[in-house]
Amino acid sequence: MRGVANLANRLTIAEQNRELREQLTPENQAYWDDLVTALRQQSRFADEEKLQRHLREQLPQLLVAQSNDQSAAQFYGADPQTVAEKMGSARKRPTWWTWDLLVPVIIFVLGVILPAAILPAVPLQGLLIAVQFGLFVIAMALGIWLSQRMAPQGQVIGWLVIVVGLVLAMWIAARTVPAAGLIYLTRGGGSVALLVFAVAVTALTWWHHRRHADSWFPAILGSLWITTLLALLARFPLTSGLMVTSSGNFLIAVGTILADASILIIGWHIWQVRQHKTK
Repeated sequence: MRGVANLANRLTIAEQNRELREQLTPENQAYWDDLVTALRQQSRFADEEKLQRHLREQLPQLLVAQSNDQSAAQFYGADPQTVAEKMGSARKRPTWWTWDLLVPVIIFVLGVILPAAILPAVPLQGLLIAVQFGLFVIAMALGIWLSQRMAPQGQVIGWLVIVVGLVLAMWIAARTVPAAGLIYLTRGGGSVALLVFAVAVTALTWWHHRRHADSWFPAILGSLWITTLLALLARFPLTSGLMVTSSGNFLIAVGTILADASILIIGWHIWQVRQHKTK
């Protein structure tokens, strides 16, 4: 996809849309033109400026799909008239209500729940997890609220304060919440559950990345599989004994550090790609 990042600085939205349309294949152009015609018949897009803004949101996504060898018909999954009617009747979602919202939830699972489930002899503390997840939800809600009311620089500072506060609150909870609601992941059942979760998240990541090249989901894959591998090693008969020794504890510590680092490194790369697209 060429030229998307620089269009906003020099063209109106309608002009940007015309230039982006030129990057579509002839087949996709024909589908796109039919879709635009059908959208103009929808009352939701009676205002031309609103229609152009909507088209500006759709075209980059379609170009990403095209770069992944998807046709417009495959990307939208229906004929232009049906797609236009669906877009015309769809209620506008809050800007924060996207697939991106699921990423921090998975990171919470990777950073809090899975590390505690590595050793099968150590149970998960249901009450503690519930308290920590409640703190996480409060922090996310506060962060979203601040992001809608602060300038970009203030958002970074605000999120930093929230993350530090969340880590401190969860640390205090881990030392004060009584052990209750203990959950044991057995060797066999736990292994299956961990593998199913890892495969499901990987499949979701593949699906979402095909639709959005700058998806955040790939940032979690390294951490997901490193943590899953450590948990499986603690459950396999040939390696389970090693994982409860000092060497095993060292391996778990190194793996945890690498898992966290992979999120930061890959996430930083995705953030740069997203920043480049908005320039």
